[in-house]
Amino acid sequence: MIDEKTKAALRSLGLVAGSSVDSRTLNLLGAVLRIQEDPPAPMQFKRIYESMMADNPGSSLTKAWVQRVLKSLVIDRLIRVESEHAYRKMYLADVSTVMAGLEKIKSETIQKLNSQKSVLAQQLDFMTSMDCGLLAENLVEGLTGDRQKLSSRFIKGMDEYYRVTNTTIYEPAKEGDIIRCSIVTFAPYVKGAMERVDRIFVVAARGVEVRYLVTIEALKHDSSIRSEIAPDRLAMTIASFIHSLNEGLPIDIRFNDGPQNTYQFMSINNDSLAFMISENPLTAAWITRVFNPDLIDNAIASFDLQWEEAVSLSKLSPEYLKNAEIPPNACIVEALADVYRTMGEEPH
Repeated sequence: MIDEKTKAALRSLGLVAGSSVDSRTLNLLGAVLRIQEDPPAPMQFKRIYESMMADNPGSSLTKAWVQRVLKSLVIDRLIRVESEHAYRKMYLADVSTVMAGLEKIKSETIQKLNSQKSVLAQQLDFMTSMDCGLLAENLVEGLTGDRQKLSSRFIKGMDEYYRVTNTTIYEPAKEGDIIRCSIVTFAPYVKGAMERVDRIFVVAARGVEVRYLVTIEALKHDSSIRSEIAPDRLAMTIASFIHSLNEGLPIDIRFNDGPQNTYQFMSINNDSLAFMISENPLTAAWITRVFNPDLIDNAIASFDLQWEEAVSLSKLSPEYLKNAEIPPNACIVEALADVYRTMGEEPH
């Protein structure tokens, strides 16, 4: 009797325990093992066939069928052939041959699963990156010949927020455009932030101006940064921003004591805007001027007013941080210290 745990392992290897036709491999292997002498000795096919018929009285098993199954057992190394080139082959099976065969099947199964895993990972990446809003627009255009543009959409989760802002803000941005991002708290952004930050440098290289406006309060409450971003990676990212700014790329991060009613958003020019409604769970909305031009214009006007009064990352001095009551052990303070120590400079 084969126990359930062993059956589960055999199923995972493609060997089915039971009396169905799908278990013919195990049925024949069992027939060979039951007549095997101790110590094991090779036997002829005739004896194997007779054992199989004895185990299945009244069946119509043909010698050709048993030969085919026996051959598959040999290929899988569950049974070993002695005198392979002799006219009458001799077969041998014991716990050693069974182990060798199971190891072979296991190895092949792992290779197959890894191959499937790679394909599934590619399919998952494709599915995850799919923007259903853009897909809907393309599908309608393909079916009708007319392009219908979405004017608003609801967003759930940071992954979708990233996809939507990618397809509606970052990807279509061209030289001379302005991307604005207002950050009140880092919490929604930090998970996966290091993998997503590259898009900022990519659009800036195209001549797109990127403005990130961060409230001082966000720097004071930085527990989310500590839990998700390693200090050395944060310092490297800050150094990249300062270097890009010094090299003339149109990128800047500025800090200010913005009004408490400021909300988090990302926009391209005055054309469209994605703003966060709640953080946990993250919900947001993306709108265009067709949907609500006043909301977009007011958000941009408020942003630009604060932008002119804000302090650039490249000028974020220890004195400014101290006056803003940023704790000395805050992430931004420690990261900036590392950056300027590496550069051999002091913020000015």
